[in-house]
Amino acid sequence: MFCVEGASEEAYLRAILNYRYDDAFAFVFWRSRGSKSSLRNLIEHVRLRLRDGEDPGDGVWIVCDTDQNSIHSALLEEWLDDDEELHHAALTDPCLEFWLILHYAQAPVSAGARQAEKELRGHMPGYRKGRPLPADLISRVDDAVRHERRRTGGADRARVWPRERSSQMPALIIWLDRLRASSRLVR
Repeated sequence: MFCVEGASEEAYLRAILNYRYDDAFAFVFWRSRGSKSSLRNLIEHVRLRLRDGEDPGDGVWIVCDTDQNSIHSALLEEWLDDDEELHHAALTDPCLEFWLILHYAQAPVSAGARQAEKELRGHMPGYRKGRPLPADLISRVDDAVRHERRRTGGADRARVWPRERSSQMPALIIWLDRLRASSRLVR
């Protein structure tokens, strides 16, 4: 299960499902209700769905940006501690586009979300938030993981909050790769 902040995160995960894993998984996306997709809303939505008896499958991942979400870091830590085997998070500072840049460049220069979108368009001129992503981007996932691990010294999975200008997405990719290798399906 994935609880994603926005359409861009969902588009990225759908592209991974299609191009990297050949639709071998059954991804389920939970979206929080309401107009705001803050980290708090995502956590509350997951808790509500689980309380209502929905099956978390092999795990629940919250995927979002850090933009204006740092005030919810203690809530995220509490949620992760509730069930360390099933609860996971992959946050990117400042935004998903920073992670996407790492598919093409070893060291993004962007410090903010707007700058990251502009920098990403230098590599992907047709990029638009929430739109389907190309196979070419997904063919570079291993490069992105390698770039991020090299940049952060392999510390890509901070317990709760990513370091400034970094992403926890490598942990999600590694988890999916292991799940695929074990030939279990995400429900």
